[in-house]
Amino acid sequence: MRTLQLHITGLVAGILALLLISGPALADGVSRGALLASMCETCHGTDGVGAKPMQSINGMDVKDFVDFMKAFVSREEASTMMYRHAEGYTDEEIQAMAEYFKDR
Repeated sequence: MRTLQLHITGLVAGILALLLISGPALADGVSRGALLASMCETCHGTDGVGAKPMQSINGMDVKDFVDFMKAFVSREEASTMMYRHAEGYTDEEIQAMAEYFKDR
């Protein structure tokens, strides 16, 4: 239960941070993919370099990233948390995150 509370707290904090900084950050040259990816880094680590048991998404092929996210959305890929995150993103947002992580 404590772990779920921490994930929810982190998710809410990340969303609030995105809402507060999204306008100024984009104006200062931070990509939309980087802003969206900051939510992934809560679990997958800085720049997507995850520590076990989290999968590293750093340097992941764009198509593979997009395919995984779509598999989570459709629930073809089993996960306790990822389908909840993935279904909240548009195809364009998933593509932006994929492009961000391929270059990390």
